[in-house]
Amino acid sequence: MSARITLHCNTLWRDGSCTSQVLTDALTVEEARTAAGRRGWRSHPDGSDYCPPCTGGGPARTVTVVHIHGGTP
Repeated sequence: MSARITLHCNTLWRDGSCTSQVLTDALTVEEARTAAGRRGWRSHPDGSDYCPPCTGGGPARTVTVVHIHGGTP
């Protein structure tokens, strides 16, 4: 069994929202957040996720595909 979990940045700016996202082949949200965390994403205890630029950690990595387990594409 496989799943594709996409995390979206939850930061809202004055004139719109951040469009950064990270796609993973994770089986659980926790695995997806762990994979995204290795790329500078931060997860808040309230369940919100934030990309590197929104947390002051660097350039956005929009639509990054992260493979964290084996399987066929």
